[in-house]
Amino acid sequence: MKLTLLACTFGALLFTALPRAMAASFDCSKAANATETLICKNAKISALDDKLQQTYMESLAVVAPSSKKALIEEQRHWITYTRNVCQDETCLQQTYTARIAVLARNEKDIINKLSCVLPNGGTACTNVVAYRDPSIRIQSFNQSLAHAKHSGKIISCGRLISLPVGTVGSNNRFGGICTLSDDSQRKTVEICDDDMFGHFELQPGESQDVSDKTLIDFTYEHCFGG
Repeated sequence: MKLTLLACTFGALLFTALPRAMAASFDCSKAANATETLICKNAKISALDDKLQQTYMESLAVVAPSSKKALIEEQRHWITYTRNVCQDETCLQQTYTARIAVLARNEKDIINKLSCVLPNGGTACTNVVAYRDPSIRIQSFNQSLAHAKHSGKIISCGRLISLPVGTVGSNNRFGGICTLSDDSQRKTVEICDDDMFGHFELQPGESQDVSDKTLIDFTYEHCFGG
């Protein structure tokens, strides 16, 4: 009896000492990449993941039917192009905190902000659209990189704007502050392209915190002409 009790006690202590997968919005036993593994091993980040999932479901419940698809796509993009490019706990904490703040606004409509700005070199006010989801142009940016035979790949964008020209359906010029991965090195870049004339430009960026005006001027200068 004493041996049985001792064995049970030792087993319980051993079980307690073993690392356990933390709660998360996905099954930790099926973590698909290094980022998900990091989330599951860190209690603080896993708690943020739980909070994000709850906030996302609340946002889905109040968003207008016309914006529901956009919100779902935006969340998928955030997972792929923002969360999954983090390589350490600090990045994940900052990324989760920022995303939770956006979702917690519980906006009924997912709307990109429209403003009118006078770019450097411009003679009239130019319409500027600032996208809430900065990831929607990543595939196009990478196609432009490949067409220009430029090495590397855009893996994330923190800012995206467009300078629409003419009527709906005409050419849009897009500019982004993005992360370029090249030979296992990551660097911030300013990039722009369009859908019609084949404009494309890429230059080093100082940081993801560059001002909207700087990005607008870059896009206007390099990708706005006909």
